[in-house]
Amino acid sequence: MFWHEEAYKIAKKITNNHELHRDLVSNVFILLHKYELEADVLPKMFARFAWNQWNWRDSEFNRQFRFPANELTELADEQLEDVPNKYQELIHSFLNSMPKDDQELFIKEVTKMHLYGMTYREIKENTGLGLDTIHKTIKKFKHDLYSYSGGDCQEFAKLPVAEH
Repeated sequence: MFWHEEAYKIAKKITNNHELHRDLVSNVFILLHKYELEADVLPKMFARFAWNQWNWRDSEFNRQFRFPANELTELADEQLEDVPNKYQELIHSFLNSMPKDDQELFIKEVTKMHLYGMTYREIKENTGLGLDTIHKTIKKFKHDLYSYSGGDCQEFAKLPVAEH
């Protein structure tokens, strides 16, 4: 009975009665299908998953239904990557330089994961590192990159570290 009525009511509340609320129910059903949830826990878990899928910009649901234009942006970005700018060359050079010690190797590897598109949470899941450690590691990378460049990338050093 939950999936026939209550799930749709919850989705309507989360989406403010947006026309995609039905698609959200289907999407969350697929996500929750792999878990063995008892009936009394199901509404709470459904609400949590639905809220996350609706509100996280990079969620599977949002990429598929709400913000498909991002795919075009990503495609355009990929085409622009064919012609590297000085900052891309600087990052590539720094990442491929021989690390001085294990700490620098660690910093570069965590940063590579993020640069290849992993979110902080995905890095956490794959490595077991805390979100704070990941944030500090990437912040340290920015500092090291700035030092490596000899201060040549003033604008680059001011870019914010994304919170995930």
